[in-house]
Amino acid sequence: MKLNMLKYPEIREYLKKNDSLLIPIGTCEQHGPHLPLCTDTIVAERMCDEISNKYGILVAPTINYGVNLPLDNKIMTGTTGITYDILKETLKCITEYWKMQGFKHFFVVSCHGDIFHIKALNDASDSVEVIETYEVEQKDLLEKQICTRHACESETSVMLYLYPELVDMSVAKDFDISNDTFMPYLEHKKDAPIDGYIGNVGYSTFASREKGKIIYKRMIENLEKVIKNSY
Repeated sequence: MKLNMLKYPEIREYLKKNDSLLIPIGTCEQHGPHLPLCTDTIVAERMCDEISNKYGILVAPTINYGVNLPLDNKIMTGTTGITYDILKETLKCITEYWKMQGFKHFFVVSCHGDIFHIKALNDASDSVEVIETYEVEQKDLLEKQICTRHACESETSVMLYLYPELVDMSVAKDFDISNDTFMPYLEHKKDAPIDGYIGNVGYSTFASREKGKIIYKRMIENLEKVIKNSY
């Protein structure tokens, strides 16, 4: 159920039975040469829609911009974002108004793990429960990684499962970099080009639909667990 597709009297009726709201958080961020810029957005929206259909929780309009690596904002065509302060204040502002009307629980669903992006979401309000969707066990599934990186074996697998028509594996390439080398970029302290960098970090060519199906199932189960534990 989409919040913005309802009329306000209908939402008043909804609040008599349920005071929760799902808020998908998207990005306009490159995902290597093989995945679209909307990758984070459409996976978060898909998860919210599934949970909404199962538990009857309204889904708010998506926040379509997030906090990205300065490197990507600078050199990866199409990528753009907002700052920590803007994301934090945007989420704080919209949830404050909703709280005045009777909403109490906000489940913020993000498929983007930038340090400052997640911090902004967590800092916005005490009423916000932030779900980092890819923070689930994957070591038993992945061949070349132990967790999600970026447009990698994990993310590409999920996209192959959910939206195969949007994935171009013919141009997928692997790119690895040590944590020590990449950390200044993750901390937004460095934005100089990296030799060989094509956007993704990890082993995209090892992705499969079968892995994606299991990873996505675990993501949904984790989101359900967070929601159940909040009541």
